[in-house]
Amino acid sequence: MKKVYVLDAVKIVFQADAAAAGFFLLLRFLQALVPTLQTLSVAGFIDQVTAAGRSGVHNRGLLFFILILVALVAFNWLSKSITGLLEQHMEMRLRTTFKSQLVEKISRLNYDAMENGRVRDQISRVNKDAEKRIREAYARLLRLLELILKAAGVLIILFTQVWWLAFFILAVSVPCFYISMKSGKEDYDAQADVTKVNRMNEYYNEMLKGREYVDERTVFGYHREYRERFLQQYEEARKYTTGIRLKWFIKMKAGSMAVIAVSAAALAVMIPLTLDGVLSTGMFVALMNAIFGIVQNMSWDLTYSIDRVAWYQNYFRELSEVLSMSEDQTITDGKKSAESKEKEAAVFRTLEFRNVTFRYPGTSPNILKNLSFKIDAGKKYAFVGANGAGKTTIVKLINGLYPDYEGEILVNGEDIHHFERGFLSNVFQDFARYPVSVRENITIGRKDQVSEEELLQVVREVGLDNTVERLEDGLDTVLGKVKEESLDLSGGEWQKVALARCALSKAPVRILDEPTSAMDPVYENEIYQRFQQISQGKTVLLISHRLASVKMSDFIFVIADGAVAEAGSHWELMEKNGLYRTMYEEQAKWYEKDREGGEDIHES
Repeated sequence: MKKVYVLDAVKIVFQADAAAAGFFLLLRFLQALVPTLQTLSVAGFIDQVTAAGRSGVHNRGLLFFILILVALVAFNWLSKSITGLLEQHMEMRLRTTFKSQLVEKISRLNYDAMENGRVRDQISRVNKDAEKRIREAYARLLRLLELILKAAGVLIILFTQVWWLAFFILAVSVPCFYISMKSGKEDYDAQADVTKVNRMNEYYNEMLKGREYVDERTVFGYHREYRERFLQQYEEARKYTTGIRLKWFIKMKAGSMAVIAVSAAALAVMIPLTLDGVLSTGMFVALMNAIFGIVQNMSWDLTYSIDRVAWYQNYFRELSEVLSMSEDQTITDGKKSAESKEKEAAVFRTLEFRNVTFRYPGTSPNILKNLSFKIDAGKKYAFVGANGAGKTTIVKLINGLYPDYEGEILVNGEDIHHFERGFLSNVFQDFARYPVSVRENITIGRKDQVSEEELLQVVREVGLDNTVERLEDGLDTVLGKVKEESLDLSGGEWQKVALARCALSKAPVRILDEPTSAMDPVYENEIYQRFQQISQGKTVLLISHRLASVKMSDFIFVIADGAVAEAGSHWELMEKNGLYRTMYEEQAKWYEKDREGGEDIHES
C-alpha cells in the first residue's frame, strides 16, 4: 500500500467532506490576508488623518479606511466561529468514513500482529481519536500556511520600506523553525514511549473497577496494592512527559526572546527613519503594530504550528505502517474463486499436516516439530497431551491464524491457504462472550437466515433450553452488563452458548478446544456425547486433557514435544502400553482416590 504523509491529511479530509474542507481552506486563506490588509489600511488611515489635520479638509479616504478596518475586524471574528463549526462537521464525517475504514483494516490484520505487544501499542496510538487526528493535521497544515502567508505579507511590506531589516528578522527566526520540527518529533516519540505504561495503567484501572474482578478483588483485598501500582505508573508517565514538554517550552521561549530582541531593535532603527521622512508616520505606526504581531506569529504561533505538523508527520508515519500491515486473507491472484472454494469446503474430504514445524513469532523454540497426521471427513478425532505439547497451536494453524510455518497443511490435497475458514466451526477454550442477546450470541457465525425452529432445536440439543426459559425475554435477553436490563450467565451456561454457536454452523468440520474446562467431568462427558450426536456426518476435532472424555472418538492423536507420539483408537492405544495408557491410568488414580474418599464421582 502507498505510504501516507502528513500532507495526505488534505486528501483524506476532502474525500470525507469536500464542501466543508474547501470552505475551511478559503477562510484560512482570507484570514492570512487580514494582517497585511490591516497594516496597509492602518498606515493609510493615519496618513489621511495627518494630512487632514494639516490641511483642515476631510476627504472620503478616511471613511473608506474606517470601513475597511471595521470589515476586517468583523471578518476575523466571524470567520473564527465558522471555522470552529466546520472543524466539527469535518470530524464527524471523518468518523463515519476514515475511522470506519481504519477500524475495518485493523480488524483484518493478521492474528500474529495482534499478539505482538509493540504492534498493539502502535495500533492503539494510531486508532485512538483517529478522526480527530486527521482533522487536526489538516487544520494545522492550513494554520501553518496561514501563518506563513501572514508573516510573508508583513515582511514584504517591511522589505519595500527597510529591506535589510526584513532579512534580519527572517534569519533570526529560521533556527526557531528547526528547533520546532525537532521538538515535535521528540514529543511524539515521548508519547509513544509512555503508550505501554498507559496500557498497563488501563489494565490496573480495569482490575480496580471491573465487574469480572469484583469477587477476587473483595476476597483477596488487592485493591490497595494495585492502586499504588496504578498511581506509581501514572506518576512515572507524567514526569517523563512533563520533562519532554518542559525542554520544548524552554527551547521555544529562548527562540522567542531572540525574535523579540530583534524586533525591538527594528523599532529602534525605524524611529530615526521616520523622523528623517524615509517612513511616513502612518507606515511607522502600522509597521510597529505589524512587527509586534509577527513576533507573536514567528516566535510562538508559527513555531508551535511547525512543532505540531512535525508531530503529525510522525503520527502519519505510524499510520502508514499500520495501513501497510498484512491482512488476514487467504485468496490472492491466481487462487480459486470464492464460489469454487465454498463448493470444495462443502464437500470436505481430508485435512493433512505434512512435516509441519512452527514457532511463535519472536520466540526461539519450535512448538511443533515435523508434525504429520491426516484426518478424514465424517470421523471423530481427539488430540491429547500434556500442557504445552502443541494441541492448541494445531488448532490455530488449522484456522489460519498463523500463516507462516514450515511444511504443508492440506485440505482435500491442496494448500490450506487456498481456502477461507468457512469449512470450520470452533469453540475455543477462551471463547468470546458478546454483550448482545442470547439469539445474537448463538447466530453470530451464520451469514444466512436462521429459522426459529432451527435455533430452538440447537438450544435444546446443548441443554440450554432451561436457561432460556427462565430468562424474562428468552432468546432476546441481552447478556453481559452493558445495559441496566441485561443479565449475565454462569460459566457453564456461557459454554453452552458457545457450543450452540458451533452446533448451529453449517461448517463440515467442528473443532472443540477444551471448551468444557469449567464443567465437572460427568457433565462434560454428557455434553460431549450430545455434541457427538448432533454432529453426525460432521468431522469433529476434540482437544481435551481429560482422557475419559475422548474414549468415544474414532481416532486419538497423542501429542508430545510437538509431534505425534502415538495414534489409534482408545483400545488400540491402551494395548500399546505407551504414553497414552500411562496418562490414562494416572488420571484414573484420581478417580479411585475420590471413590475411596467417599466422593460420588463417575468415570465414563
